[in-house]
Amino acid sequence: MLKKLPGICAFFFFLGIYANGQVSSPVTVGIIGKNTETLPGKILNIPFQIINQSDSVISIKTNIVIPDGFKLITRVQPAELNPGDKTLSIYSLQVPLNSPVGSYPVKIEILDPQTEKIFITETTLIEVGEIENITMELVDLPDHIFAGESLNATFLVQNQGNTSKKIFIDTYNIDHVDIPNFELAPGESSRITVSKATSAEMMDARKEFFRVQATVSGEAVQSIFKSVMVFPSQNRKIDRYFRYPVTFSATYLSTNQKDTYESAYQFELNGNGYLDADGKHKLEFLARGPNSSELSFLGLYDQYYVNYENKNANLFLGEKAFTFTPLTESSRFGLGTENKIILNNGLSFGFLYVKPRYYNQINDEFAIYSGYEKDSYTAAEIYFVSKKETATNETTYLGSLNTKFRPFEKTTIELELSRGLYNQAWDNALRANVNTQFSIFRVSGNYIYTGKFYPGYFSNSKFYSGTFSAHLTPKLNLGFYARQDFTNAQLDTFFVNAPYSKSYQTSMTYNIAQRTYLKLYWREYEKKDRLVLDKFHYKTKSLNTQFSRRLRKLDYMILGEYGQTTNYRVESLENKQTTYRGTVNMSYRFNASNAIRVFGSWSNINSFVSDEQRNLTAGLSVNSRIKNFSGSFHIQNAYDIDDYYRNRNLMQLNLGYDFLKNHTISIRSFYTIFRQQTENPEFTLSASYVYRLGVPLKQIIQTGEVSGRITDDNNEPVEGIVVSLLNKSAITNKYGEFTLKSVPPGNHLLAMNRTKLEINETTNIPNPIEIEVIPDQTSVINFKITEGARLEGNFYEKNQGSESENPSLKNIIVELKSEFEQYRIVTNNNGEFVFPLVRPGNWDFHIYTNSLPAGYETKSQDYHFHLKPGDKIELPVEIQKKQRNIIFKSQGISLSTSGNSKTTPIQLSTPAVNKPETPALQGKQPESFYSIQIGAFRKKLKPDARFLKGEQFDFEEEIDNLNKYFIGKFVSPGEAQKELKRLQQK
Repeated sequence: MLKKLPGICAFFFFLGIYANGQVSSPVTVGIIGKNTETLPGKILNIPFQIINQSDSVISIKTNIVIPDGFKLITRVQPAELNPGDKTLSIYSLQVPLNSPVGSYPVKIEILDPQTEKIFITETTLIEVGEIENITMELVDLPDHIFAGESLNATFLVQNQGNTSKKIFIDTYNIDHVDIPNFELAPGESSRITVSKATSAEMMDARKEFFRVQATVSGEAVQSIFKSVMVFPSQNRKIDRYFRYPVTFSATYLSTNQKDTYESAYQFELNGNGYLDADGKHKLEFLARGPNSSELSFLGLYDQYYVNYENKNANLFLGEKAFTFTPLTESSRFGLGTENKIILNNGLSFGFLYVKPRYYNQINDEFAIYSGYEKDSYTAAEIYFVSKKETATNETTYLGSLNTKFRPFEKTTIELELSRGLYNQAWDNALRANVNTQFSIFRVSGNYIYTGKFYPGYFSNSKFYSGTFSAHLTPKLNLGFYARQDFTNAQLDTFFVNAPYSKSYQTSMTYNIAQRTYLKLYWREYEKKDRLVLDKFHYKTKSLNTQFSRRLRKLDYMILGEYGQTTNYRVESLENKQTTYRGTVNMSYRFNASNAIRVFGSWSNINSFVSDEQRNLTAGLSVNSRIKNFSGSFHIQNAYDIDDYYRNRNLMQLNLGYDFLKNHTISIRSFYTIFRQQTENPEFTLSASYVYRLGVPLKQIIQTGEVSGRITDDNNEPVEGIVVSLLNKSAITNKYGEFTLKSVPPGNHLLAMNRTKLEINETTNIPNPIEIEVIPDQTSVINFKITEGARLEGNFYEKNQGSESENPSLKNIIVELKSEFEQYRIVTNNNGEFVFPLVRPGNWDFHIYTNSLPAGYETKSQDYHFHLKPGDKIELPVEIQKKQRNIIFKSQGISLSTSGNSKTTPIQLSTPAVNKPETPALQGKQPESFYSIQIGAFRKKLKPDARFLKGEQFDFEEEIDNLNKYFIGKFVSPGEAQKELKRLQQK
């Protein structure tokens, strides 16, 4: 206690100094609204109040201490406070744009302006919030590439927020990303490059689409979708024949089965494809031999068959696993034939015959059947089957009705009713399958019952499986599952049935986030060995939990199980034991072609009777493909015994290489526990060669080629110009050359993409270009890219009168025409006209006089020009009033004097003129003409609108809130009718 006394005294000493300072301060300051929250770049106000607590007048000055980078916008002037006075002041600050997330202290000091003595200070905290702003922009992407080249694109990713972010680059249709994940501090940026290989075998030009997406914390913040045009290699040869695909393979097999080295060769020839280009006739065949099934599962049994299909027939002859109905004969491998005729009205009929190969209790089977199919949801079939027993030579008879229908929109039902006779005993079987969905519920179930004496594929057995689920919320789902396996099935001995099993499960699944879910379920399951020397029969009740998540390119799943297992193969007093198991499965996808997976499981075991029982299983799998080379590797230390119905690879290595387009060599090696075995794995090695060929059946492509060369005015080649014909595209190389292969014969239009041209460039011949393609010949077209010419001008009246007398120069129709092209436009409100860029050559300019203002004319209505590259012609056109000639005609009126005086007769002629204008028509007359309306739209059409189909409208008016388009200004209705007929025919 004495040791602590100096410290206690010091504490109270400084506390006294602090209290004395506070009391002696003549003023107090209070900040209104402490701990202000804001964002970078924002302006915030800090209001505070100062009170004079003394009995005298005090002069004060305020000072603010702000963090580095903050900007002070306003200042508070010095002031004098009378006793008891209060003053309210405000400081305005701007937070820096790059200010990181955090708390920043701002201190307000009240000072004596003379001595700079601090009366009092007050501090507030500014909480700067987070701004997440990750941007990604495309930096470099080629316009096009050629087949076989790599597509490369570069992007710039920037962090314009105020916190460091870990960024993951997710892609679609991309093979490789140079920097798949990285971290950016505020203000930092990073360049990433993605790439994708293209196939050199591509036949036609097409766009290759891809997507690059920047992801932060599992959420996409920026996504860019782009495409690149990929042109076929110009050296690519086109196959003009329709071919039937055939594959030939030769395999060398070797194994140390039963500690004895054995080897064999096996050959296979198979084809599967259509016999015609329309896909109406399909042929499939297989010839494989000799038999090498004894060399483990790498060796295959010999098999020969041929199958033909078309719209109305299906014919099969040879060996396969035949299927009648699920109840009568679900799968029976053997030699036989199956033939089915299908009528256009949905009726069908046929027969089957099979002589089993691996099930020697049946000598042969025969079935006839007929059916009707309305659609994929409604059908019915009836079967009559006979089976001849090998041992007794007796015949079993079966009948079956198999139906499916859809009573409701989301409900489908399948039913099969069967009855059989064997050894003078009849018995029945039933199969039902239901799938339905209503409201938030989904139900599916399958049930099979076979009587004690039923002689089908199953007998004296029953099977059921069912699933019920309820989608309570978008994230929560409840479910129930039940299943019981068959106890009796007539399976071929070549195929081994799985252990008998029975299970029930109740589950709850919760979607935590996108691609992340948690599943809890209670499970009861029973498994029983079907082999002669059975090694297991157990039942487990357990609580399980499963967590799965896909994070960027990483997928992982964690499974936990805890419960109790009863082992029926040991003494009853020792047969119950607590069971627990943990399993981890993780996979990482480097890109679309390369991935790795690791997995492991640890558990206690009370399920088997075996000399060696393992409770740790671990393994690794790798899959990779690099160009023409592919490989996979799998290794695992152990398997559960109850997996005996399949081959279990403790180690597997596959290597493959594709070469010369249609050739493949591969090597496979296995260290395997084979079917029906629980130990003593064997090593097996095989090497295969595969050749894929196409048998030419018919020449289906009568084609020619189109090639050409594009140059400029100096005859220099122009590279990178895209030309297209029909659905084909090509691009000029460095010599300006292009080639379009496999073009159908006939007259076609060759179009050039103007993207690469300058705004003042065009071609020396009209585009598109009509070209004739002749079979087995090359059509050549060469043209130039040249600088275009332009013609523009205006109409004007030389001697203008008053404004009320000036004629309207709007909508005067002018035309520019060459031997191949024609442009027709109208003048604007000021009488100006501008023709589009035209190619150099001879052009005729014509003025439609019927569109001139009434009472006006031009000195000439036709002009001829020879335009050179780069010319820009200004054409002013003067309009003038039409002159009116007055003609005086004699009316034959004679005036004379009476009497005999001699006088000369006087003849007067009255002027014969056109009818005088009425006062209403004197002065400026309204324009009157006939025109054809071709369309009315809510919005104005673009100049290149497809609706116009190459026609040039003469004028456009807004009428009734619609933009209406017209062609022509005709003097008479007859001329307008002729134009209308032309437009209708076009």
